[in-house]
Amino acid sequence: MRGLSKLSTLMTSTAVLLVTMLTACSPLATPTSTPIPPTPTSTTGLQAINGTSLYYESLGQGAPLFVLHGGPGNSHRYFLPSLAPLAANYHLFFYDQRGTGLSDGHLALEAISIDQFVEDLEALRVAFGLEKISLMGHSWGGMIALAYALKYQAHLDHLILVDSTPVNKTFSIEFGQTIQQRVQSLSADAQQELNTTCARSLTKLSPNELDECNHLDAQLKFFDPAKAATVDWPMEENTLKNSETVRALIINSFNRVQHDMDTQLPTVRVPTLIVHGDFDAIPLASSEYLHQQIAGSQLVLISQSGHFPFIEQPEQFIAALRSFLQR
Repeated sequence: MRGLSKLSTLMTSTAVLLVTMLTACSPLATPTSTPIPPTPTSTTGLQAINGTSLYYESLGQGAPLFVLHGGPGNSHRYFLPSLAPLAANYHLFFYDQRGTGLSDGHLALEAISIDQFVEDLEALRVAFGLEKISLMGHSWGGMIALAYALKYQAHLDHLILVDSTPVNKTFSIEFGQTIQQRVQSLSADAQQELNTTCARSLTKLSPNELDECNHLDAQLKFFDPAKAATVDWPMEENTLKNSETVRALIINSFNRVQHDMDTQLPTVRVPTLIVHGDFDAIPLASSEYLHQQIAGSQLVLISQSGHFPFIEQPEQFIAALRSFLQR
């Protein structure tokens, strides 16, 4: 479950590693270079935009809802089938951000930035002929969603931030401390595995080693780690090849704009829902801060769930989104 960045130099090396493991690796993930069978009734394809091609999957009918995956440097597949019930009333759009998943694997290094990822989303909106969209970002995807809202509010109906990466560095430090506490609660052998095998590059891990690291990671990120094994967590070839480069470049980009994003939060006027799993290592105070800074926003706490509330408590999560989107 690789995803959040190395956000604090105060963390130990183990905690820093785990900050980057929130959304890509997971139990039973195996490398693949071919498309995973799409969700029934979905439409998939490659959309050419901004000098690259992004892989997308859409399903359902109704008002459009774009969903941004975490990472940076992962794919969208972990959202399904958990979010599929929303397709009864909404047209869901998922896509793999540039360079990873099943999108074009060629990396133009100068294009790996928050600004470019925002422009990629805007280009997709235009390509699909949509005047306004609702937008959900999970984990790292929450920062892309927020950056999009700050620039393109006129094209947003609703904004949904789910266990979003902290926009304020204070909460990043607390996150690292919580992760370190959870690591220390593991067995000595598990801690050794995290510090050695799991500290290596994804491309250097065997399938068995990857599965073991993902199993350990699930114990840190899920209220019920067994639920991680119920989800499709593919490791596409592009993700294995490019995720670490994408992550490093995007983290650098985020560090340059983080302060500005933080100070601009009060300018967000679009209806906003902030969702937080009560066991997430990201502190609740981070989501409360977003709630305080974004006028009129709604904060929903999902019980007995960690960083992936739509996986651990799908009924609670879907009900919260339906109620909000009907506003």
